[in-house]
Amino acid sequence: MKKLKFLILSLLVIASSCSDDYLNTEPLSFLTTDTYYQTPDQIEIALAGVYNVLSASQVQNFGNNSTFSRNMMVMLNGATDEAVVRDLNINPNYVDWGDASFTAQSNFVNESWVFLYAGINRANTLIERIQLVDGFEANRKEEIIAEARLLRGFYHMMLSMMHGGIPVYASTTEDPLKARNSIQEVYDLVIDDYEFAYQTLGNRAETLGRVNKWSAAGLLAKVHTYLASAKNSGLNGFISINDFSWVDSNQHYISALTYTQDIIANSGYQLASNYDYLFRETTKQQQYSENLFAVEASNDPSTNVVNIVVNAFVPQGNANRVGGGYGWFRPMSELYNKYIEGDFRRDHNVTGNLNSVNRFEFIEGVKYFVPRDIPSLNNGFLCIGKYRMVDPALKSIPNWASNINLPLLRYADILLLHAEALYFTGDEPSARNFLSTVRQRSVTNGFLLADLNNAYRKADFVEELLDERSRELCFENWRRIDLARFNKYTETINNLSTTDGFYNIRVAPIVQNNWKPERVWFPIPTIQIDLNKNLIQNQGF
Repeated sequence: MKKLKFLILSLLVIASSCSDDYLNTEPLSFLTTDTYYQTPDQIEIALAGVYNVLSASQVQNFGNNSTFSRNMMVMLNGATDEAVVRDLNINPNYVDWGDASFTAQSNFVNESWVFLYAGINRANTLIERIQLVDGFEANRKEEIIAEARLLRGFYHMMLSMMHGGIPVYASTTEDPLKARNSIQEVYDLVIDDYEFAYQTLGNRAETLGRVNKWSAAGLLAKVHTYLASAKNSGLNGFISINDFSWVDSNQHYISALTYTQDIIANSGYQLASNYDYLFRETTKQQQYSENLFAVEASNDPSTNVVNIVVNAFVPQGNANRVGGGYGWFRPMSELYNKYIEGDFRRDHNVTGNLNSVNRFEFIEGVKYFVPRDIPSLNNGFLCIGKYRMVDPALKSIPNWASNINLPLLRYADILLLHAEALYFTGDEPSARNFLSTVRQRSVTNGFLLADLNNAYRKADFVEELLDERSRELCFENWRRIDLARFNKYTETINNLSTTDGFYNIRVAPIVQNNWKPERVWFPIPTIQIDLNKNLIQNQGF
């Protein structure tokens, strides 16, 4: 009975609170849905609770930064040709995802499941309860519903991209012990939710960082390219509910092209001038020009809303002296070797460690310490350098925490999705032009754009596209999904070098030994199957 109560609790979590800023997340668990959802202000606070799942530290005192603020970054970036665990002697929760040894009992897989379903339930509760509330200004009531539906669609989408078919919940009255729906049924709801948001929301939200019309359009492009590529590549679902045979890949690519064209022509989003400014704590203005959707954080300690990149995704170094991290995940030589010297992204994304208080720079007047140059790929100081934290002396939150906004969907990704849709609808020259557009920002050191284009060109456009997506979007949670949807995961793991690169030599053989093709899907958490006998497990777990 206690286990059943835990399952119901995990699905029936109510919203968290917020003052004027939706980043404030004090729980309202002492209130019931019957007494709370009664005024427009309360509805706005409940909507903040739906957003909160993106970065929540806990849900009803359960979990520990279990979605995009930390754990899902570990799950979605590890055991690829971009990143592996440093060694096997660190926190075992990280080892599981960094060497592909994860199981159905791994903590992170259950925590993310519970968090994302909590977000779905919060959205459904809000959508239902708002119908009884009046007093909203202008079109705000419909906008709130659209935001909640977009987030509900996003949480379903991420669960499905990780696990395949999952239980779909479009209301709070559905059986909490229902079986897994097929991937087709999942995306019927996801696309419907995104299209409603696309048709309802405005060009920008009044609250900075909230989703808008173009967030919905970008996510629609994500969905349509995902389904089309999975069908074209023959992605193996291993069990019937994970099947893609129903997909009309040509129609999905046509739909994706429609949405990306609209974003490019009409959204006003653009590539930020400085690639590295997209991944720093204090350059949010440039981030807002490019990010269509991000996991927001705050430098106000009273809100307690932070993102945690210190474990795995900043250069290794002393967090209290130079803004470094633990270095539990490290980059692969395959990522570094995708770049040429004239590409700014190479030496920003893959760096040495932070080892000196005398090496620093000022970014828009704010001090950041600078990692050492890489002495060689076979040196143990090789680090993931993409995200950067300020001089710890300047922080108002703990030094292990970050107020960086973590991108979920950037304009650069839209351009790459547009290139993909162009290619698969028959226009390869234009598709290659958009790859070139993304590269243009990163040309440096006296090189020309033509140098990058020539160096990166491959006869197989899909291979070139996947390489470019990795160069641009590494450590942004998409590599695992890209390798899966193009059915390249097993090939990529088998081709990892075991002789070039310090962490390749140490960890790649372990990843290759642990890897099995069915691991393109994450398992259904064992505890959820124990609680709900209607759930079937994915193959191999």
